[in-house]
Amino acid sequence: MSSETLFEKIRSLPPERLAEVEDFVEFLSQRDNSLRIARDEAVAAYAVQYAGVDGIDLDRPLEAAAVERLLEVEE
Repeated sequence: MSSETLFEKIRSLPPERLAEVEDFVEFLSQRDNSLRIARDEAVAAYAVQYAGVDGIDLDRPLEAAAVERLLEVEE
């Protein structure tokens, strides 16, 4: 189904159904955000446990440089 077809179907709904659609979309958005947060927390916990790094002290520029160097070595 194309986006335009979906939008047309939504536009044709009565106001009370539009409110339900809005609530459902909000639910999906919050669920996706919750899953993203849970994933990020799991990655940070893994780093603390297995890398011995406190999540607050992660040095993003240093990590980026390390990844860049590893990619150079692999070539």
